[in-house]
Amino acid sequence: MSAHKSEFDRRSIRILAVSFVEPSKLHEYQERHPWPFPILADPERKVYQSFALPKLNLWRVFSPPTLKLYWQLMRRGMKQEHYDGADIFQAGGDFLLDRDGNILYAHRSKDPADRPTVTELLQRIDQLR
Repeated sequence: MSAHKSEFDRRSIRILAVSFVEPSKLHEYQERHPWPFPILADPERKVYQSFALPKLNLWRVFSPPTLKLYWQLMRRGMKQEHYDGADIFQAGGDFLLDRDGNILYAHRSKDPADRPTVTELLQRIDQLR
């Protein structure tokens, strides 16, 4: 996402990430991964509930596509993150909202590897204009 930030900027799209970790742990994560957009802490998971993001079962968390993705990342030299007790079962998602908070596009991940590509998100943005 960071490599394509200029494409979102060109379209006047602001990116915001939401995490369910405590703010103190989020600060540590941001130091290791300096993303060029804000990351907010939602330890009560109110945003996750609002966007209907469920907990995943064990089969979904360790699905074949997820294991394949992790294997590919390891082969590219990415180091394993330590989750320090974080909830690996919380589903994520990608959403496009208008200025009034209306959901224009929703992708609720079926497993950790199920995410739209940056190209797909940019195409969706262009279609909505």
